[in-house]
Amino acid sequence: GPVADAAFLDWLEANVDALVARDHCALHHAVRRSCEIKADVVARDEREADVRAILNFGHTFGHAIESQTGYAWLHGEAVAAGMVLALSLSARLHLVPQAFADRVRRLIERAGLPVRAPSMPWAAWRGWMRVDKKADDGAIRYVLIDGPGRAVVRAVDDATVLWGAEAVTVAR
Repeated sequence: GPVADAAFLDWLEANVDALVARDHCALHHAVRRSCEIKADVVARDEREADVRAILNFGHTFGHAIESQTGYAWLHGEAVAAGMVLALSLSARLHLVPQAFADRVRRLIERAGLPVRAPSMPWAAWRGWMRVDKKADDGAIRYVLIDGPGRAVVRAVDDATVLWGAEAVTVAR
């Protein structure tokens, strides 16, 4: 929803309780719509040259969390916390209002997923994120949200990322 379909994001908010309760109809719709979104993005970028990277929203931070914790976090947990960090960075860069970042964070939290990353020194974050597949010549590229249902991939300088990383990374 946040990366490619604002209406689906609205639907997720309205139906998160049914999803958490594992309501068959809600799950069917969520999985189907997620697959449709992914198929559309992949069809537009079969060779992973451009837009397909938006499917990795939250993964740059999430993979660092997985690596730093020795994979003690489930992939979905790490990516959820990574999405919150990416949203925070998006707001800091004025791509979205802070209210939007908070809205999606509340949705992730309502789904029972972590919204705070484990504490780790910036050197660890940077080291793990430099090996992310979206890194390019040492520059760390992040999937950021630049409006409801819209994502961009952008390199961001360390100082900007660090300024927010210290504030949002606390023990789980």
